[in-house]
Amino acid sequence: MDIWQQILAIIAFLIGQCLCEGYYDSDDEYRLVRDLMKGYNKQVKPSVINNQALNVSFGVALAQIIDLIWHDPKLTWDPKKYGNIEVVRLPYDTVWLPDIVLYNSAHLADESVSTNVIVNNNGTVMYLAMVIYKSSCSIDVKYFPFDSQHCTLDFSSWTYDVQGMNLILLGGEDGDVSNYKNSTEWELVGFLQEREVVKFSCCDVPYPFIKNHIKIKRRPLFYVFNMIFPCVLITLVALLGFYMPSDTGEKISMGITTLLSMTVFLMIVADQMPPTSDNLPLV
Repeated sequence: MDIWQQILAIIAFLIGQCLCEGYYDSDDEYRLVRDLMKGYNKQVKPSVINNQALNVSFGVALAQIIDLIWHDPKLTWDPKKYGNIEVVRLPYDTVWLPDIVLYNSAHLADESVSTNVIVNNNGTVMYLAMVIYKSSCSIDVKYFPFDSQHCTLDFSSWTYDVQGMNLILLGGEDGDVSNYKNSTEWELVGFLQEREVVKFSCCDVPYPFIKNHIKIKRRPLFYVFNMIFPCVLITLVALLGFYMPSDTGEKISMGITTLLSMTVFLMIVADQMPPTSDNLPLV
């Protein structure tokens, strides 16, 4: 009896192994990813013809999203051979990615979230990166707090010139603001993007750039009640001091109080504004 139990246990184990092997062999997505990554080198730029520029569609959405779309001929397959699978998700560090950087960045390490790339059966690769960029921007505070600012984000490849990579506007000249959340301090006036070819003194071949122009206007209500209105009151009190009799001691006390109030007010204004020497605020 014990011998038959051992034989049945061995048979059950062998049947289980066969079923497991058959399951993994029939897993279409597993076979697809295995076949795609076989012999794939992410250090080689995807191109059908050598020395041909790769078209990369680039778009920016004002929701911390960078859209990159390109074609990789090595990541194509026949959906009929893999259970009609037309789309797979792969880790971003397993495939080739365009080295798009922000040229006017004010921070070496931008905050980003690692996401997968979306690969279609025709070789179209889509990478939706969630990134928080910090860029340098010239600030004009002449009409503070009724000022408007214009900042530009300059994106391009760090190593590929126009002969190696061709950046294409994604979605036209109008930027994507469908997921934009209104700010309590700034109002978005315009968000446009344009393609420009820039030639550097170091290189003979120019580089394609995607420049995003962001125009914002400050919401002045907070500053009107906390800065402009107190400034008007201090000015009226200072003028009132000139109409007081000169032989009274209250005139000196009011003058000193007005001077101290104006000093505190100037400190508050200087703390609220960015440090710049280009223009002084009219306030």
